[in-house]
Amino acid sequence: MAEPRQTSTDVVVDIIWRLAAERESFTSDDIRPLLPSGIGPRSIPAAVGKARRDGIVEEVDRVKSVIPERKGSLVPVLRRPGSHLANSDPDSTSGSALGTAGSLTGLASEIVALKDHLNKTGYVCGVEEVATFLLLAASRNWVILSGPSGTGKSSLVRRVAEALDGVFHDIQVKPNWVSSEDSLGYFSEVSQTFVPGVILNALQSAQSDPDRLHFVRLDEMNLASPEYYLAEVLSGGESWQLDELGRPQSDVIQLPPAPLGVSRPQVRIHNNVFMIGTVNVDETTRALSPKVLDRSAVFDLHHVDLFASPAPLEPNNAPEPPALPHIRGLLADRPHSLTALGASNDEIESAALLLSPLGEVGGILGGPIGYRQRDALVTMLALGTRHGLTDVLSPDTILDIGLRSIVLPKWQGSTPASRAALRHALAVLLDIDVPDDASTDSLQAKARLSRFPRSCEKVLAMIHQFNSLGYFSAW
Repeated sequence: MAEPRQTSTDVVVDIIWRLAAERESFTSDDIRPLLPSGIGPRSIPAAVGKARRDGIVEEVDRVKSVIPERKGSLVPVLRRPGSHLANSDPDSTSGSALGTAGSLTGLASEIVALKDHLNKTGYVCGVEEVATFLLLAASRNWVILSGPSGTGKSSLVRRVAEALDGVFHDIQVKPNWVSSEDSLGYFSEVSQTFVPGVILNALQSAQSDPDRLHFVRLDEMNLASPEYYLAEVLSGGESWQLDELGRPQSDVIQLPPAPLGVSRPQVRIHNNVFMIGTVNVDETTRALSPKVLDRSAVFDLHHVDLFASPAPLEPNNAPEPPALPHIRGLLADRPHSLTALGASNDEIESAALLLSPLGEVGGILGGPIGYRQRDALVTMLALGTRHGLTDVLSPDTILDIGLRSIVLPKWQGSTPASRAALRHALAVLLDIDVPDDASTDSLQAKARLSRFPRSCEKVLAMIHQFNSLGYFSAW
């Protein structure tokens, strides 16, 4: 059988792969001189997007182009991530850089397969997005998806649930929700019964169906204040114990009151339930409180590849999801304490070494670092190592994602002290001294090569915001 013909995008992806092997970082301008005859620069943006989605490179910055005809436009700065996806020889995959999954096994291979499946269903995403979502879902009680409207936050949950043959519960949060009676249920004076709410119905469904994964999506969860309509659910998820079959379950969720003698269900959050909220930040939404952020991981879906084209769907022939036993194993392994996790001393030390010098900074910026944050990063690192996720997310990448999604979302400020704290945080992440007169451009250049580029990017964005507006927040 003849080998499939390479497209121009495939050829440029191979060039990107070789550049990543040779250089610490490079821009899309560096690709232009290497283009073979017959392939123009219009192929570069699509190839850069594909290389990022395939995990061959990561985008760590944007700078002004040095090409005269593109003067002033922004181009991506790319570098090779510390994962095995970027270490394969493209010549070993039939002359194309597209066969990355062939060199992987176990969970890493399934994540690439799931990414490819989602792309075939019309959902454009990358390996890192899929791996990050799964790791956060396994390690945290709540995952909050943020990012600009139209980036696929809501679709991601539904499509992953479908690929895993899970149950998808779609809950549309209403702006007039002011208490748990709006979400968990209420006593009806008319019927003299307790009427369950939409969240209670979802939890009951999962409780009666323990062998399937249940994904509960609260769409636009900050249209109302979550600490009001979710207070009992947030509190219930604080304590966990094993049921008679050895499966983790939360404390009983306290339901709104009803007269004595009125029957109310007894419901817990079970280990097969994944609570996921989507948020938009605009004048119609509420700020998330520290109580909510303390118990959540915030995953910012900010990558938008306008050159990506999803695979065409065949009529009446939806693609069959791949078998994903290792992903199911990761999602079933949800330790709710360090004791249950069994983390190594090295994993605890790695998280502590990162967080310890940031402790004072967190206090100044309104996001103190305590055991909850430390344990979350340790859990992510331990699960990543235990399940082989480090083939697609290196240990440093996992810590970087944990820092950005669990620690930074609470940071905000408007004083000179808070600005100084931000610069100190950047110095910690870059592992250098940052003088007061250091320009953000020089710091940005160092951030591209740091161990934690995602967190550096966020801190630099907050510094820029303070310089422009006199205040900053992680949102």
